[in-house]
Amino acid sequence: MSRQALIVFLVGVNLLLLGGLILSSYSLPEAKAQSVSLRGEFILVSAQAERNNDTIYLLDLARRQLHAFRAQVPQLAEQPMMVRWYHSRDLVRDFR
Repeated sequence: MSRQALIVFLVGVNLLLLGGLILSSYSLPEAKAQSVSLRGEFILVSAQAERNNDTIYLLDLARRQLHAFRAQVPQLAEQPMMVRWYHSRDLVRDFR
């Protein structure tokens, strides 16, 4: 084996080891959309209540309450969407 072939072989082995090191050290970022470690646990659900109104339900698992919010869809694109509290229910009292 000539000296030039040996150098090419060693450079190739080094590149292979470097690629393996890079691939083994890379990990995908964690999704932290709903962290379990937070104090409150919530579930958010939306539904169309009427033609121009949406309802947003917020279920508070820690307090066992259901909150409803109404969101009116704006007629024009420049208008902001208005979200207002509509009603709350105590689920412990409701399901006794």
